[in-house]
Amino acid sequence: MFKALRPNFKAFSRRIIHNPSILLQWPEEPLDLPADRNSGFSAALGNKLNSTYTIVLKLGWGQHSSVWLAKHGGEHKWQYVAVKILTAHATQVQLQLSDELGFLQSVRDLARESRHPGQAHIVALLDSFEVSSTQGRHLCLVHETMGIFPKVDRGLPVPLVKVVAKQLLLALDFLHHECHVVHTDLKPDNILVELDNVDTAIKIREESRSVTPMQVVSSEPPSHAILSRPIHVFSSDELLNLIQFSKLNIKLTDFGTAVSINGFHPDIIQPFSLRAPEVILGCEWGPTADIWNLACLIFEFLTGHWLFVPRGGPTWTAEAYHLAHMPAMAGEAFDTTYFRTRKTFGEYFNDDGKLRIQVAEIRGLEKALESYKVVSDDELSMCTSFLRSMLRLQPSDRASAADLLEHEWLKV
Repeated sequence: MFKALRPNFKAFSRRIIHNPSILLQWPEEPLDLPADRNSGFSAALGNKLNSTYTIVLKLGWGQHSSVWLAKHGGEHKWQYVAVKILTAHATQVQLQLSDELGFLQSVRDLARESRHPGQAHIVALLDSFEVSSTQGRHLCLVHETMGIFPKVDRGLPVPLVKVVAKQLLLALDFLHHECHVVHTDLKPDNILVELDNVDTAIKIREESRSVTPMQVVSSEPPSHAILSRPIHVFSSDELLNLIQFSKLNIKLTDFGTAVSINGFHPDIIQPFSLRAPEVILGCEWGPTADIWNLACLIFEFLTGHWLFVPRGGPTWTAEAYHLAHMPAMAGEAFDTTYFRTRKTFGEYFNDDGKLRIQVAEIRGLEKALESYKVVSDDELSMCTSFLRSMLRLQPSDRASAADLLEHEWLKV
């Protein structure tokens, strides 16, 4: 069973830029922070972690962690691994803000006993340990080495989107029904691609290595600064080729904000533009929030554009603007009997149940898909039906991951 956590969401603060010129010459970690505010781990190439993993290169970074390619020192199935090193601050607030390690361990243990196909689409935890620095203790999570999902700004081919959708739905069905976990943070950055041969991918990456240009403004970045170099960023054509040989395996990663279905749920989850209506309105939420989130992603995969683009104005908030566009896309009005009891109801609805903001001439979902000319006429109504079953405004009306896997659009 997963622990019911009550996070302290004030523990993480916004980043403060002390020297903006440094950010122009260094696009990654906040190197401008003073020592008392910088809790990241200053790794160096060749460093050995936990007497086992030798750092080879930097794969990426985030606000609360960095990820490194490391070589396993002994006889091991995984010669190369990805090591996610949390900042000292993120490590300190584990069990207060999140329990990423606990969720990953529980998912791993359940996967060992389960035959559910969705377990193959979750990035596996291979090991965990802590290291020390002058900043404190740092939790390290060891995962299999993966490739980067393609950029979606121009959309992806429909056959590829269907395969990716199926695999993500399998992952969600496993998480929701066997692990009793809500992911809460579905986005392209958290979707990775299994590498067929890690050693070959690394060799090709090193042979094609080039210096990434940087805009130097005032001075060189500190000597310990290392630029991220992902092993491989897949193109959509490469993924289509993998589909032909039944070798495409998409995996969901990053459980830093995951929660137990029966545990404490924070008020705010999900990337802003992918946020479900019940989250915006301060209602209770659960696994169906992931389903809404995935529908928005699938639209983005198909078209290269966000389904919702929330923005504030002189007399309205971005949240109100976001909600005002939902009925047209969902093809239904809000059931105010469900939402009326929430304390934020009056911020967005009049007493008669109508939204305070009315946006004229909003295209419906089918018209929006049609305008991008990415789905054939034969599949347009099926695709619209598939997405709308995920975009129901009342959470209990949304299709489950298992139901969606049986939808006709995924089978044509």
